[in-house]
This record gives sequence, structure tokens and C-alpha cells, in this order.
Amino acid sequence: MKALIVEDEEIVRELLESVALREFSFDAVKGSGDGEEAWEIFASEPFDFVVTDLVLPSLDGLSLAQRMLAAVPEICILAISSECDDYVVRKIQRSGILGFADKSDMSLEILFEAFNEVSAGHVYHSPTVQKKIVEMWEDPDAYYKVLSDSEIEVVQAIASGHDKDKISEALGISVFTVRRHKHNSMKKLNISDEASLVRFALDCGMIKNKGGLNWTARNHRKL
Repeated sequence: MKALIVEDEEIVRELLESVALREFSFDAVKGSGDGEEAWEIFASEPFDFVVTDLVLPSLDGLSLAQRMLAAVPEICILAISSECDDYVVRKIQRSGILGFADKSDMSLEILFEAFNEVSAGHVYHSPTVQKKIVEMWEDPDAYYKVLSDSEIEVVQAIASGHDKDKISEALGISVFTVRRHKHNSMKKLNISDEASLVRFALDCGMIKNKGGLNWTARNHRKL
């Protein structure tokens, strides 16, 4: 069995590689700190297990995982991140990624459990992620329960500072539809002005922009 560790923080990557080598029977463990480089490695040789951070240079971990799953549907992937808000957890659950661990939970015991479960093809969520999932499930007013996917995309684009014309072009909808989605979203969320809508998007994690990369944008389409 072979494992690929994708993490741009060298110390964390070395820790993950050490756990994989010392505690599990992997024949080989390779590491990368860059999303595109990791994809090239993955595409060039077979792997059984992948651990990836979500925020990476060149290509984010979520898009990397989606490429991997499209190429090898049976690949076992564990995502790790310090980002554990509603948006991230929901995206992970819908992505096909088997496991998700919040970095705040990353004791050796948690890492061992996460590696063991996910490498065996089982679903795993660290304690903080489990708590977030329960909170989301119990919240009847969670944004993704009241907004359509199209409305979420428009809210994300508005919160990213893009005007209606650019949003219309990027999403392939009319300016009128952009306005309608904005109006309906604000009504459903009981928000009265655009500034409050932007704050809402930031607070619930719908907008992420680290290292110049907005990894929540659909297919990284530049608006």
C-alpha cells in the first residue's frame, strides 16, 4: 500500500508522514506541499490512501480530492484543516472524501484513529467535526437549508465584491436572475442590506480567500 501526504506546512507534513510510516504498513509514503504538484504525483503512480490539507498553494485540497476521486473513485482520502465551519463541513460531506479532521483535534491518538478508519475505507470525523455536524443537523435555519445552490453561488459572488454584470457572465445567468437571487436570499435570511449579507457570508464560511486563492469559487472560475 502507498500513501500520499499533501500539506504545505513542512512540520505538519513530516508528522503525518511519520505516523503513516511508523504506525501503518504502507510500503511507501510520499509527500508534497503543493496541490498541483500532488496531482502530478498522484496521476503518475498508484496510491491507496491520501491525506490532504484543504488550503494549499496552486490547487486547494478540495479540488485536488475531486480530481483524484474522478480518476480513482475508490481512493481513500482524509482531509485535514483548521477551517471547520458550516460551509467546509458541508462541502466535505458532499465531496466523496471519507474522513475529515479538524487540526485542533490532531493528537497522535486522533491521527491514528483517522488514518486507521479512512485507510480501511471507513468514514471518520474528528470530535470537533462531529460536533459541527450535529449542530448543523439540528439548526432548521442553516443557510443551506433555506437557500438554493444558485442563491448560495450569488451570495458568495456578491460577498467576494463582484458586480452583477460579472456575476451574470461567470454563472451564465441574466442580471435580472442575479438580482432575483440576491433579493430572495436576503428575504429568506432576514437581511436588509448588502453589507449585512457580506458579513453573513463571511461568518458562516461561505467565503474563503487565503494565499490569493478563493477555493470556494465554483471550479475556481475567476469572476
